Amino acid sequence: MPKAITENNLPNTLHKLHGTTSPQRELPGRISESVVMVKHRTNPYLQDTHTLNSHNRLIAEEITRELKTKIIGSNVIILEQATSTMDTAKKFAHTSFKNGTVIFAEEQTKGRGRSGHSWSCPKYKGLLFTLLLKHNMQPDHLCLLTGTMAVSITETIRETLQLAAEIKWPNDILIGGKKVGGVLVEFEKGIKKQSTFLIGIGINVNFTEDDFPGQTRLPVTSLAIENKAPINRISLAKALLQDIDKWYSILKNEHYRYITDRWREFCITIGEKLTITDCGKEYTGKVIDISNNGGLMMKLENGEIKILRGEHATIKY
Repeated sequence: MPKAITENNLPNTLHKLHGTTSPQRELPGRISESVVMVKHRTNPYLQDTHTLNSHNRLIAEEITRELKTKIIGSNVIILEQATSTMDTAKKFAHTSFKNGTVIFAEEQTKGRGRSGHSWSCPKYKGLLFTLLLKHNMQPDHLCLLTGTMAVSITETIRETLQLAAEIKWPNDILIGGKKVGGVLVEFEKGIKKQSTFLIGIGINVNFTEDDFPGQTRLPVTSLAIENKAPINRISLAKALLQDIDKWYSILKNEHYRYITDRWREFCITIGEKLTITDCGKEYTGKVIDISNNGGLMMKLENGEIKILRGEHATIKY
């Protein structure tokens, strides 16, 4: 049974860590309201506007209840505020954390994505979390970890909400060409030099048009806008953790081809003509495939086939 941890019952060794990631404040009391769905609702992922939990707050016990996972969600931690869940996870990586720990934040003051891009999200309207995974992986397969997470998110959105989510290589989740989420993977050496991967995930869930910043790198949207109805974040979080657990098991068992096949199915970047920056050099050509280790295969203008890895390469806009 996964263990639910909130700000009120963080282990003593972790209270100091938490204090460095958010301003000093009185911690909120335990939230006792349950999310009650009106009987006529048939889709548990839709949020009724008359729920008792008016903010649809994330509740650790609700997420872990009957959570069907082997690794992901072994511990679930909910923070009201953090600079970034990645910052908090980096500190956890140097403790005796349980593999598969998930840290959610209702609000981030300095959220970030790949290549130093900021990530902004109104309080209680997104899913912002970091997974901590103890995993040994060959360096040339690192991009596969990003792809595995992108496939998990895309599949969850498609299956739970019937929205046509897609992947813009390597880490952006889009609906109708507009960004709804993203993945950030970082590496940290923990206790006894244990290899720990920090996987940050951000999803725009119940944003309205008024919530979005004026200028963004890509057009943006939210699940609620595309669904034309609010989303139950607790149900979505549980479904997402279960799907991530399934795909991570596939990765651990080295069934890489299965992952890349699904990635190709969802990836809109294949067939596009792009300019990509990789280690300070620019390459222009047509994307023809995703390699078996998750790299982007491009046919350059001179006819050369080039494989670009996601941890170094960025698409030039």
